[in-house]
Amino acid sequence: MEYLGPSDPIGRIPEITWLRKVIVERALTRGDYQLSGGARSDYYIDKFRLFSDPQILRRIARMFVPIVSETHPELIAGTELGGVVLATTVSQMCNIPLLAVRKEPKGYGAFPNEYVEGQYDPGQRVLLIEDIVSGGRELLAAKARLEELNLRVTCCAVISRGLAPVRSLIQFSLPRGRAQTDN
Repeated sequence: MEYLGPSDPIGRIPEITWLRKVIVERALTRGDYQLSGGARSDYYIDKFRLFSDPQILRRIARMFVPIVSETHPELIAGTELGGVVLATTVSQMCNIPLLAVRKEPKGYGAFPNEYVEGQYDPGQRVLLIEDIVSGGRELLAAKARLEELNLRVTCCAVISRGLAPVRSLIQFSLPRGRAQTDN
């Protein structure tokens, strides 16, 4: 399941440094937050403060180009909601078709009760992109849904908070404490 990273991580240091800086400057807040998996954290990363800026979104998406080159996916998939935004951008940049993986089946339309949106053929290779991973529960559920369709899945996230066995562009953690970060 894990993406083991590019063969030359040194070449990525400027981009990783930029990404950490832009997260701190634009998307990081300190406080007492409940994360999607139920865990509590003293910081929160609001990814939509990054993804809403087209230049930042494109630059983050470009960071996946080496991963696409190494994994040779036939499809790019994203998890609902932030992963779909990012996967759409990567899909367009790399000219690779897109799948969207829902948290819950849509329950309406021509194909109710389906979790996966988009065209695919069994056996295709899929790069599943997530935005921020804490425990990995949602990402692993999305991976399982794709594998139920006989797709071969490689997972990668932009940010791992270090609590899940999922590789990412960056590991992000902060020391606990009362330090405040202004947005």
